[in-house]
Amino acid sequence: MKIPDDVFETMLEQMRQMQIGLRTVCAELGKWRQEPAEPASLAVQEEVEPPTEKQIQFLRGLGVEDIPASKDGARQLLQELNEKIEQGEYSIPPTAKQLKYLKDLKYAGEIPKTKDAARELLQELTAIE
Repeated sequence: MKIPDDVFETMLEQMRQMQIGLRTVCAELGKWRQEPAEPASLAVQEEVEPPTEKQIQFLRGLGVEDIPASKDGARQLLQELNEKIEQGEYSIPPTAKQLKYLKDLKYAGEIPKTKDAARELLQELTAIE
């Protein structure tokens, strides 16, 4: 069976177009392969800033031992604690230094519940000596 020339030319043109299309697809795939792919989780995840040294010191001064991992978390906790202090719902616990000093003075009474109470007790105990 003989294929007419015009049909043969049409088939060759279609094959050339397919070949051009495949080259285009191959080139695009090659670009994607060369570009480093970013995982979707990294694109969505925001960079978390750690708390500042001032925030950490201030929180420790308020008796907080579990410091939040982010700057925003530390700021939010500071705001909450300040509101509670203003409303009388939170008192700063005695510091480790105050408690050690009471122990060094061989104080055997009830441990003060606040930093201010510990300070007053230490002033009384040291005034006696």
